[in-house]
Amino acid sequence: MDLNSLAKIVVENINSAILVVKDKSIVFSNSAFLNIFNLDSLNDFIEDESFFDKISINNSQIELNKKEFTTQIISKNEYHIVILNDISHEKELQKKINSILFIDTLTKFPNRAKLIDELQNSSINISSICLFNISAFKEINDFYGHKTGDFILKAVADFINQKILHYKTITLYKFPSDNYCLVANNINEDDFTNLVKDILQSVDEKIFHYENHELDVRLNAGISFSQKNNKLITADIALQTAKKSNEDFIIFYEELDKFQEYENNMLWTKKLKAAFLNDSIEVFYQPLIDNNTLKATKYECLVRLIDEDGKVISPFFFLDISKKSNQYTKLTKVVIEKAFKNFENLPYEFSLNISYEDVEKDDFLPFIKSMLEKYKVQNRVIFEILEDENIKNYSILISFIDQIKELGCKVAIDDFGSGYSNFEHILKMNADYLKIDASIIKNIAKDKNSYKITKTIIEFAKSLNLQTIAEYVENKEIFEIVKSLGADYSQGYYFSAPLERPDFEI
Repeated sequence: MDLNSLAKIVVENINSAILVVKDKSIVFSNSAFLNIFNLDSLNDFIEDESFFDKISINNSQIELNKKEFTTQIISKNEYHIVILNDISHEKELQKKINSILFIDTLTKFPNRAKLIDELQNSSINISSICLFNISAFKEINDFYGHKTGDFILKAVADFINQKILHYKTITLYKFPSDNYCLVANNINEDDFTNLVKDILQSVDEKIFHYENHELDVRLNAGISFSQKNNKLITADIALQTAKKSNEDFIIFYEELDKFQEYENNMLWTKKLKAAFLNDSIEVFYQPLIDNNTLKATKYECLVRLIDEDGKVISPFFFLDISKKSNQYTKLTKVVIEKAFKNFENLPYEFSLNISYEDVEKDDFLPFIKSMLEKYKVQNRVIFEILEDENIKNYSILISFIDQIKELGCKVAIDDFGSGYSNFEHILKMNADYLKIDASIIKNIAKDKNSYKITKTIIEFAKSLNLQTIAEYVENKEIFEIVKSLGADYSQGYYFSAPLERPDFEI
């Protein structure tokens, strides 16, 4: 068989549609292209300008005959080879995950993850925000039972929604537990405040009936009109202040959190500075267990601060301060160098957390290259990247990923399914692993929604040839579920807490 015959067999049997275009006319196509339009031959295809406009942009996503494709174009003189990869299945999985991820299963209203996703993608503008909380909801649950509690959660959501039906620019979101959120745009502050007052008073006056029970419900509220991009945070500060002071509602004002924030910042800035000076930033190691062999084949490197009295401090207390004091990337570099040094002569793969704030620094990639040159660990290091609302320019991130992968490193997308995950970006990020968010895994044994999300994410990952890591595997029940769903690795306290040295054995 000659090469031309072999090439023809390959082109005709490949799953991707291939066509050759010259002067906006198709001169060749394989069978996969004809199958998209259910054609017997290329002569049956009706060419038009819009079709060639769609397929002329490289690395784009297009729709053809109700299917989704990515385009890849190879040009040679006047000929353009267009390869169309069918991603319809991945898109369907994306829609399925979104429908589970972004809707509160009890009330059927959009949830907090949906609001965060909309804010991240700038699909909504917010002028006003109000957070509601049911006062003493725990007592209702404990006294009357969870069915009654669920009834109240849904009834309050429906009641608030009735109050806002004639407002076209106000949306209700159901937040976790007994919390609700109203988001408004183009409504003045007085009108929004009066609406909140009306909701609070109306709920207070209403008696909710469930079976033989008459139930009184009271709400607290926190309102924010902040001009900064922190309305959720400031509304929550106002809500917590209203609850502590037993007020119906409070409108956020700057003085509410300035003193507490200042005091806390000063304390941890001082501790962090001392830690750098005393070389007391340490790396701890949590094993990742291969679900098939039950062996620790990888470790995640986790930063810890050792206090003056020898106490191990979680990054929860100092990571945000490191960002505010412009020391975050300095912290990342310390962890990278210590981890590289510790794994230089060990057989394990190991992962390190980096952020967009690190990636956009001009000296960060050169630093990684110098560390790889020094310690020669590029075939074992995995960089975990958190896709969150702080990513300003995806082209910078994708370029960084491409460059470190050329060096031999691998990439994991951290906290996948947390509500920030953008599926179109995932397709472009050329990752090797998806780490399923802990908030989903920890509830998988008792929450059907978490189970469905995990199952769909694993299916989505497999369709892209990505391996999956389940975080927060805290007990045997969770481990057996994620293993049965096909997750490749497990990480969590069921196997081990973070260790001072990477020497875990089952």
